[in-house]
Amino acid sequence: MPELPEVETIVRELKRELVGDIIIDVWTDSSKNLQGNFSEFKKEIKNKKIIAVKRRGKNIFLFLEEDKIIWIHLKMTGHLLIGKYKFNKKEWVPVDNDKLLDPNNRYLHWVFLLRSGRALVLSDRRKMAKIVLLSDTSFAQQKSLKKLGIEPLSSGFTPEVLKTILRRSKSEIKRVLMNQEYIAGIGNIYANEILWKAGINPWIPSNKLQESQIIALHRAIKEVLSQAIAHRGTSAKDDNYRDVYGERGKFSSYLKVYQREGEPCPKCGTLIKRKKQAGRSTFYCPRCQK
Repeated sequence: MPELPEVETIVRELKRELVGDIIIDVWTDSSKNLQGNFSEFKKEIKNKKIIAVKRRGKNIFLFLEEDKIIWIHLKMTGHLLIGKYKFNKKEWVPVDNDKLLDPNNRYLHWVFLLRSGRALVLSDRRKMAKIVLLSDTSFAQQKSLKKLGIEPLSSGFTPEVLKTILRRSKSEIKRVLMNQEYIAGIGNIYANEILWKAGINPWIPSNKLQESQIIALHRAIKEVLSQAIAHRGTSAKDDNYRDVYGERGKFSSYLKVYQREGEPCPKCGTLIKRKKQAGRSTFYCPRCQK
């Protein structure tokens, strides 16, 4: 699932490419992604200008004219692409960017045609992405959005705020980092990388961390997420993530432990291990993260 760095990369690119453009039509062969009626959705967004693009946690929001908001959650395999497309018999085919021909970019189930001649498309192999049409009022009332925790790259996310979050739970620290009601946007990839960078054992209860560990953890959260955004996210092994131009995230080359089982730790040379934790693979250095 795309995490904060991937979604932030997408949102920054969408801002640059879409704001000011107008949706003139929409096509889908997977209306089950939509919460609501497709015909009504199409009617409500057609000929509306895109005035802003924002992110909250792993959620993407396209703000349109006349109090319309398209809420997109990419789920496991979804990613958004921008380019020129033509409909060729039974499928949409890109015409101006070879990167869009990547097999991971060809599961096209939603196409938003734009006045500029381009299209915003959703590639989603498992057809699990979520699309919802909101108004300003209904946006403010969404319970799942209200429950989201603090944004870890915001100025309000301080060591003291992190300490308060950690003291509230007896759960393992990795599980707390991935709990979206505590901190929004961190998933399995970055939880592994953050804990390695901070030198913290993934299984330690969060309320048992010492002051120095909390400071190191806070620094690691900020640094790892910022570096991942700078390198346009992570496309790890067998990962579906691509940016809006169809390219892989470059942070894969900078991963220290994630999917590196059996490789030497960059800090001490001890072989990286992998264990299951809450149904997910945890990668760690048994020496640096005792």
